Amino acid sequence: MPTTEAIRARIEDSIEKMPSLPTTVAKVLQIANDLNSSARDLLTVIQMDPVLTAKVLKLINSAFFALPNKVSLKQAIVLLGINTLKNIALSSAIIGYMGKSKVQVRAFDQHKFWEHSLGTAIAAKRISRRVVTDPQQWEEYFVAGLVHDIGKVVIALSLPTMLAKSIMVAEEKKLPSNLAEHEVIGLDHSEVGAMLARKWRLSESLVNATLHHHGPTETDDRLAWVVHTANYYVLTVGFLNSGDCAVPSIETKAYQVLSLAPESFAEIMGNLGEEIGKASTFLTT
Repeated sequence: MPTTEAIRARIEDSIEKMPSLPTTVAKVLQIANDLNSSARDLLTVIQMDPVLTAKVLKLINSAFFALPNKVSLKQAIVLLGINTLKNIALSSAIIGYMGKSKVQVRAFDQHKFWEHSLGTAIAAKRISRRVVTDPQQWEEYFVAGLVHDIGKVVIALSLPTMLAKSIMVAEEKKLPSNLAEHEVIGLDHSEVGAMLARKWRLSESLVNATLHHHGPTETDDRLAWVVHTANYYVLTVGFLNSGDCAVPSIETKAYQVLSLAPESFAEIMGNLGEEIGKASTFLTT
């Protein structure tokens, strides 16, 4: 049995060999984070990549965004704003990467993985609408929910045998996947996902939300608490991720941090299955 240090080194080596995000997406992130940049700068960068342009247009004009009419990229920037366009491009690139990953672990259910990831993204965005006043920030919550379990894919690619064993342990002992991974591997998908997020140079806020989605800390910002809460409620309404055989507990302080009562989540989680169906457009771009 390899030590935890040896396993960690193997995962780090595997992540190092994984491709970076596309150059165009890196430029989109750079422009969105530059206070001196303009909508025209973002339009120019996206238009230089025909594939990204087609993906973004398909997403913008999908049922998920429910815009009244078909819009152009230029119109979308006006309607949705730079930050939303940035996060749509980022979501598209991340899903493109994960979609190309050939997971060879039979016990790893990729359909459940996508269903849970999209569900958490939608739930995180819905919660953000209750607790964040700036609509320009809502799409970042969607991205954070979308990537929170990405470490599962990394483990499936780099440690397929150990992942299969951890899924078996979760089934036998009725455990959440993170606890079974700790028992078998010595670390869990949240830590591994944060490693990949750092490799992709995602924001520190996204890294922390991925790292702490099973247990936010006092120093974490609201994004981490929202993803933690969204993950819990998506699991409780039946959208378990691959390898999850029990629902992990929620930090009760989450309700205080978000200023939301537990009773309010029945409405927040309403029609989640229907919304996941609309968001599946993300998977086909």
